[in-house]
Amino acid sequence: MKQRARPVVLDGPPPRVGTPWAGRLPFVLLFGQAVLGLLVGLVWWLLTREPAPWTVGEPVVTSTAVYPMARDGVFTVLTGLVGLAAGVLVLARSGERPLPPFGAASAGALAGALLAAGVGSALPPTAGDDAAHVTVHAWAVVLVQPFVVAAVVAVVTLVRSLLEWVDRP
Repeated sequence: MKQRARPVVLDGPPPRVGTPWAGRLPFVLLFGQAVLGLLVGLVWWLLTREPAPWTVGEPVVTSTAVYPMARDGVFTVLTGLVGLAAGVLVLARSGERPLPPFGAASAGALAGALLAAGVGSALPPTAGDDAAHVTVHAWAVVLVQPFVVAAVVAVVTLVRSLLEWVDRP
């Protein structure tokens, strides 16, 4: 005897179309960068507590007056790299709806940079007059990570749009 095929009945919402990351990507971008900010703050503190010669310039200046610039520069590079990775993740995994992941990535970038600055500044020594005290002096560097996320997404989206426009008949 032949068995008849049963009709498929779907209960609940239809399955999501797109990548498996589609629903979790904003959460990962927001909270992942915030948690990563804690690690970036620790790395920043380790690199700049007593800055290496490659961070203060050549020839090595014996004055501690260049330490704030070196610390802000290292902070800028570290947060810029995290922002670049987040921007690439937004572009690679967002699919048809890039706005929620982009918004989450921007907010997560700001939160991560603020947490990194806070962690690096909270680690010992905490006396502000000590030359080994790590802190952000130019607070504009906190905006580097969200700016890099926005710049990467904007430039790649613009280039993609222009290439699609040129390819039209």
